[in-house]
Amino acid sequence: MSESRRPTLRLLPWALFVVAAAAAVTFGLLWNQARAEEARRADLVATARQFVSALTDFSSATISRDVEEIRSFASGRFEGEVDDLFSEETIAAISDADARSESEIDAIFVQRLDDTTASVFAVATVTIENSRVEEERTDVVRMEIGFVARGDGWNVESVELYQSPGAPGLAPLG
Repeated sequence: MSESRRPTLRLLPWALFVVAAAAAVTFGLLWNQARAEEARRADLVATARQFVSALTDFSSATISRDVEEIRSFASGRFEGEVDDLFSEETIAAISDADARSESEIDAIFVQRLDDTTASVFAVATVTIENSRVEEERTDVVRMEIGFVARGDGWNVESVELYQSPGAPGLAPLG
């Protein structure tokens, strides 16, 4: 082998080492970014699950506390809607009717997630009963929830309820 090729051969392991090190650093950064994104997604889903439960599980005995829990998630436009939807008259009507609602969350889908906003679609089976009707009623409730990122986590900015096929009158909240 000629003398001119020996320096090239001596540099080859170092060049391969530099390429491998750069690949390892890039992989590590991408891995860390993916884990952070997955953690944000998991946090969003957990918050959505808590919110859907708060919105769909209530009873006449705890309605004031239940409304405060819903309000704790609210931000922006939805904050005003909570005040409108759960007025003193509505709370009194729920109490007078001895109403109770229980739900089972069937699915939560993250539709969009970026740095400051997110959108989630949720499906829940909700069973409602009160003293004014003989039989409890079970409906599938679908909702799209808009979130905004705050320093302390995700807050609900909008909620849109969708009527189940064949179910009477669920009105949109937002």
